[in-house]
Amino acid sequence: MIYVIGIGINGRASLLEGPARLIDEAGLLVGGRRHLDEFPGAKGLKVPFKGLSEAASSIRDFLRRGKGHAVVLATGDPLLFGIGSFILKEFGKDAVEIIPNVSAVQEAFARIKEDMNGVKVLSAHGREADIGLLADEVAANAKLALFTDKENSPARLSKELLERGVPDLRAFVCEALGTGRERIFEGTLKTVARKRSFDPLNVFIMLNEKGGPQKSGFGFPDSLFSHSGGMITKEELRVIALAKLAVARHSVVWDIGACSGSVAIEAARLTTGEVYAIEKNKERAADIVENAARFKTRNLTVVKGAAPGALKGLPAPDAVFVGGGGEDIVKILSVAARRLKKGGRLVVNAVTMETSSKAIDFLAKKGWEKELLLVSVSRSKKAGGLTMLAAHNPLFIIAARRPV
Repeated sequence: MIYVIGIGINGRASLLEGPARLIDEAGLLVGGRRHLDEFPGAKGLKVPFKGLSEAASSIRDFLRRGKGHAVVLATGDPLLFGIGSFILKEFGKDAVEIIPNVSAVQEAFARIKEDMNGVKVLSAHGREADIGLLADEVAANAKLALFTDKENSPARLSKELLERGVPDLRAFVCEALGTGRERIFEGTLKTVARKRSFDPLNVFIMLNEKGGPQKSGFGFPDSLFSHSGGMITKEELRVIALAKLAVARHSVVWDIGACSGSVAIEAARLTTGEVYAIEKNKERAADIVENAARFKTRNLTVVKGAAPGALKGLPAPDAVFVGGGGEDIVKILSVAARRLKKGGRLVVNAVTMETSSKAIDFLAKKGWEKELLLVSVSRSKKAGGLTMLAAHNPLFIIAARRPV
């Protein structure tokens, strides 16, 4: 049997009698050096943790000899971004027992005297930090606790979150809990960003007491975008187009005939991949630049020029949105279809029947899976003391998928 036992910040003193006895009687102890040092009287073989594969190999070698049980020492709760999940996957649930302790997150909230109701716990410890995803999580959660490390420090993450448009939230960094280096830093994201260093053993807490700096997901009001002469893909139509594009976390997206860039900007918030907004009109291209700055979309590139020529040299897309094209629609679709990755999505918004017909004919000849929607949206407006509906122009939406 393998026991994965969580150690609290008080070391051996944090354990109940049962887990302490299991450690003392174990034939094998695997753990970090500071945890192993808490049990000088343990008689089993002590193996300092050097990596997941090395730990698994040591446990397998011990179990083959069949002498007693093995113990893996973990910090706090082994199943909260800890080694417990790995051990379960490697050896199976029947061979493993998890004995948790008070987690570092629980200790941190106790230190700052805030309740944990509804807290979201994430980790940037020992992994690449996805700042876009983290910004979305901060937006969507009133309380967020984050394990960080030397590379993904609270200072660096705070700076990048502020650059993404996250407000200057109340924040705490709880450093080296339970050690002689323990410190609790209280401030805001800006004060955290200005501090040069924190102990790499820390819990970074952000409190978004207003419930989120901005709407999570997509479908932002048209009023948030700068646009010229009403040249913007309206909010309701934008939501449908984005849903049909099926933008994923790492998608590369083209927005051809981008106008204000509303589709490109919302797509850029949904992916950590690159988004390209292609627009030939200088005034509209300036709107895209302004809107990109408003929404802090650093992964959006404005390509000034007319398609299909302006598409040359762009990386192959996972999703292509065509919001313009006119007489060149077939030429544009030919290039987009050729460059689109297998399984990629193509969406065309067409105001005129002629553009819609050309797009449908083109896709029919290609033999691609496709669908046609005719969307009509009306919004309420006041007329004296009454309410009436004002209709937008109907729009054809053609959605297709390139065969795998």
